[in-house]
Amino acid sequence: MNSFTKGNWGLKLLSILLAVVMWVYVSNDQATTTEQEFKAVQVNVRGLTGNLVVSEAPEKVTVRVQAEQNMIAKLTPRSVEAYVDLDAVKAGRSVVPVQVKVPTGVKVVDLRPPEVTVVLEPIVTKQVAVKIQATSVPAEGLKVQGMQVKPEVVVLRGRQSILNQVNEVFVEVDLQNRSQTFEESLPVRVSDTEGRLLEEAAVQRTPQSVNLLVTIGPGLLSKTVKVVPEIIGKPAKGYAVTLTSIDPAELVITGESDVISLLTEVRTNPVDVTGADKDLTVDAELMLPQGVTANRQLIRVVVKIGPE
Repeated sequence: MNSFTKGNWGLKLLSILLAVVMWVYVSNDQATTTEQEFKAVQVNVRGLTGNLVVSEAPEKVTVRVQAEQNMIAKLTPRSVEAYVDLDAVKAGRSVVPVQVKVPTGVKVVDLRPPEVTVVLEPIVTKQVAVKIQATSVPAEGLKVQGMQVKPEVVVLRGRQSILNQVNEVFVEVDLQNRSQTFEESLPVRVSDTEGRLLEEAAVQRTPQSVNLLVTIGPGLLSKTVKVVPEIIGKPAKGYAVTLTSIDPAELVITGESDVISLLTEVRTNPVDVTGADKDLTVDAELMLPQGVTANRQLIRVVVKIGPE
């Protein structure tokens, strides 16, 4: 019985020795440190004041970290945060140091580049008058008598470089088949010097929409009328006007419908034949009521002069 017990003590000592050796091995293995590199880490921005904006994003960086193997295995790109503190940085181009935040137990052993360039730009406001762009015309026989937006001025807010490129602030209205006065709310649009529309994210506008009042009334009317030459004076003694011709004999006039509807003919400016003893050819202007236009300005008048 005693010999058996003594033999067991030997086995027990051997087991304890093997356990200690294994513990030391495992402990050393877990404590072994290693490194890992994270490329193209985005540099975030902190401490930016309300009246400044980053107009040129800082470049990405490469971060190499060191930690125990078991911790390295748990790291992901999100575990490493690179950032710059812009609290004291003014508008313009600046070189600032990059800071890196990693989990506890992880050490940053390399950072490339350690500094990055940032460009800060002031946020500014600008008041601009709103223009009106009509994309079509009202129904036939009608015209736009007036268009007005309220408010007439909007406030733009954005980066100074973008606001410097603003060319026009406007609303678009479709007048096709419109036959009476109307009012509607329309979004404010902003375009740059190249005619490109700028999104709200680039240029904020206050208000974002305006009310447009369009007054529609009787429009312009066109019709064909005959042309009558106005001849004044007397030819030379023994002579008389034998024939008068004009070219063209008719033309198209355009004007307010209430004026045009009363006209059946238009006359030329007077052609004076006083003392004439031979044929006359004159390019005479038309006598048109105010607000009325014609499809040509001059009328060829030929006056034949012959013996009485």
